[in-house]
Amino acid sequence: MSFPYRTVGIVAKPHSPGLEELMQNIVDWMKKQNSKLLSPNESPSFAGVQSVSKEEFLKDVEMIMVLGGDGTFLGAGRLSLQRNIPLLGINLGRLGFLTEIAVQELFPVLERIREGQIILESRDVLQVRVKSNNEILFEDHVINDAVISKTSIARLLEIETRVNGNFLALFKADGLIISTPTGSTAYSLAAGGPIVFPTMDAIIMTPICPHSLNQRPLVIPDTATVSVHVQTSPTNSSVTLDGKIARELEKDEYVEIGRSPFTINIIKSPFMSYFDILKSKLRWAES
Repeated sequence: MSFPYRTVGIVAKPHSPGLEELMQNIVDWMKKQNSKLLSPNESPSFAGVQSVSKEEFLKDVEMIMVLGGDGTFLGAGRLSLQRNIPLLGINLGRLGFLTEIAVQELFPVLERIREGQIILESRDVLQVRVKSNNEILFEDHVINDAVISKTSIARLLEIETRVNGNFLALFKADGLIISTPTGSTAYSLAAGGPIVFPTMDAIIMTPICPHSLNQRPLVIPDTATVSVHVQTSPTNSSVTLDGKIARELEKDEYVEIGRSPFTINIIKSPFMSYFDILKSKLRWAES
């Protein structure tokens, strides 16, 4: 039985321990499958892997192998969105929530994929728009979260928040995190938000260091649209997407967040469940 993906993308974190040796083994294995390996120009180059433009990479690859940590995975995931390219995350550091496959599991997982035993998990993505007077000024998508926060040392932000046009709260806080279930174990968790199973249809709203103890995290359906307007003048605020893209907000601008038309497809490890990852990452199994 042949490997189902004839062109495989490689996105790797530079200078990761053991990366060169691992890549040589991947190149040798893929060569036996008659599969071609491509990497985008901005990713590290390897012998046996063709470096191409981002446009060519996205046009041709049928699966993306991510070698690194969750930050590398988020970058590759953003690349994959428009074509919904399956992602296989191989962890080269500490256990990640997204790069969940250990190096020693990689080739057994590839063999299972070759045998047609692939486990794909589809997860929601959020669409983020910055608007003014109903005009869209900026638009992008997030896999983990959109964070409205201070851009400098300043007083608390006053953040007017609406859900489906209905006033919810005026959060007085350092910021507000709007996350997917996938992102519930990232910044949102650090700010006191709940852990939400990653395939649930939900949006999580978590205030950052709220001034009032009665302003708590909230989980709402992913069919809802959240509108966020910083009332502080000057706003001294920005919206940051997946920790990678930031845009400063002006007084007359607001952020609108809802379910994206895109999803990400993750190739799951057959050796570890999400609850195994939680137990390991959060050390729940320790006495």
